[in-house]
Amino acid sequence: MKIELTKEQLGGLAKLVFLGNWLANSWRNEDVIDEYDEVESLVLAEAAKHGFEEYAEFDEEEKKALPSHELEEKMTETIDFYNDNTFWDQLIYRMADRDYVRKYGEEAFDELTTDKGMEKERPLVEKYEKEFNENGLDRLEIRRDN
Repeated sequence: MKIELTKEQLGGLAKLVFLGNWLANSWRNEDVIDEYDEVESLVLAEAAKHGFEEYAEFDEEEKKALPSHELEEKMTETIDFYNDNTFWDQLIYRMADRDYVRKYGEEAFDELTTDKGMEKERPLVEKYEKEFNENGLDRLEIRRDN
């Protein structure tokens, strides 16, 4: 198979592949998804051959291209933006899901994927969106029940 890209598109592809592999493998240790590592290495090696040498470092022992520190630094803003937004979204929905189960019971949790369930959850989501938009984490506390 052959794909033709402009130099700019190859640079963009290298960044996208780095981000995808980072998302899939950055928290893994022994269970790294090798398929993604291999694709990343191929794309980075190709990018390095075509004017993006700053994106790759070569591991002579493993005989593969790895993301350079420069590429990681270049993508930090994108990763930070993703992490920040994911954090707030997850916090809001996990708090709303918790309250939903408290209000409607564990058996009602399965209906959350339905229109009816989402409609019932919406006020809970909006409550946490408003709270965290106005106060961030300032009013979030861990209560001890002992």
